Amino acid sequence: MLFLSLLLSFIVAVILLIHHWSQNKGIIYLVLTIIFYSLRQFTFLIINSNAHGKLLSMLFLHFDPLFFLMGPFILYYLKSLIRGKLVADRYLLLHTLPAVLILINLLPYYASPFASKVIEMTQGQGLVPFLSKVSEPYLLFPLKYQRILMVVYNLTYVIAAFGLLLRFKRSGTTYIKKKLSALINRILWVLPAFIFPHQLIVIYSTLQAPEKGILVYHNTSFTSDGPLFFLTLILPLSFLFVPSWLYGDQSITSTGDILIHKITGLFQKKRGEVNEEAYSEKSTDLERIIAFIGQEKPFLQVSFTLHDLSQELNIPYFRVINCFKKELNTSFPAYRKKLRIAHAIALLREGAHLTISIDGIAERSGFKSKSIFYAAFKEEYHMTPTEWIKKNL
Repeated sequence: MLFLSLLLSFIVAVILLIHHWSQNKGIIYLVLTIIFYSLRQFTFLIINSNAHGKLLSMLFLHFDPLFFLMGPFILYYLKSLIRGKLVADRYLLLHTLPAVLILINLLPYYASPFASKVIEMTQGQGLVPFLSKVSEPYLLFPLKYQRILMVVYNLTYVIAAFGLLLRFKRSGTTYIKKKLSALINRILWVLPAFIFPHQLIVIYSTLQAPEKGILVYHNTSFTSDGPLFFLTLILPLSFLFVPSWLYGDQSITSTGDILIHKITGLFQKKRGEVNEEAYSEKSTDLERIIAFIGQEKPFLQVSFTLHDLSQELNIPYFRVINCFKKELNTSFPAYRKKLRIAHAIALLREGAHLTISIDGIAERSGFKSKSIFYAAFKEEYHMTPTEWIKKNL
């Protein structure tokens, strides 16, 4: 049970990577923030338990420089979302300087023998105040200031990130405003649970033990199986309240189905004009083809071809070609392209462009590249996707 929160956080991180990496590699900032924050909370859990002394010796203070990266990573994650791609400029190095400073400050502690750390950790676990006997060597400044600085530093970046969103929302176009409104709504679900409850306890515990600068939970109810444990579950569980953020809006909704069925319906009307005497085996094959495409939506796969369709339905290749040419009066690539454009339009109407880039819309609609998507879209609507969004949404 002690490891549950850490396991859930890693599962959330993996899901986010799988569903967002191809659309916006800036998701790596959010994933790293989740992992760092979960490690920090997990350390507090072990501090208040009576087991895993060696693991605590590896976690306590050793990862503090990484914890100073959480605030900058949140800021750069939001920048990446706004720009629709990974943002990693030279200023990012400046934002990581405090982490380097903390690393230098902890060099004496890192140099301490691991065996002595294990002894001190196991003796101090569950005691109040925590680790009253540990000397906590440092190089530049006491660790109590380091802990307070960590809280203030990360919260400052969170506030700056919100300020960035609001500034872009006020000065941006209608498209940008809608996109940022959707993003802010998602953040307001997750971020308070992600930051503030834990930081309140951190500040409280720091003030309760200023002479040591060690974060402790003086209330004995904050044990590894009590409120502290459930506090660590808030972060991974909060993402479940925003499944579209977690899974990246990849579900096929009714709007897309309606548009696709309209297109297939048009072709079915053409098919109905065929003489009843010719409506035999080939027409039956066409019904199977249309039903399969409408239900399974294989056209959303970039590599979907006539050969795949033939093999999937066990219909001879040349008969599949004849179904499109003679009964639908169109080619397979043209039919596939129309379905993909219809799916892209459905995603746009559902607001997917507010949370993912046009590249992401193209990929989720089955197009191999953004340029191919733009060419197909302009051929169909005589305007670019961005122009269509401004005109229709």
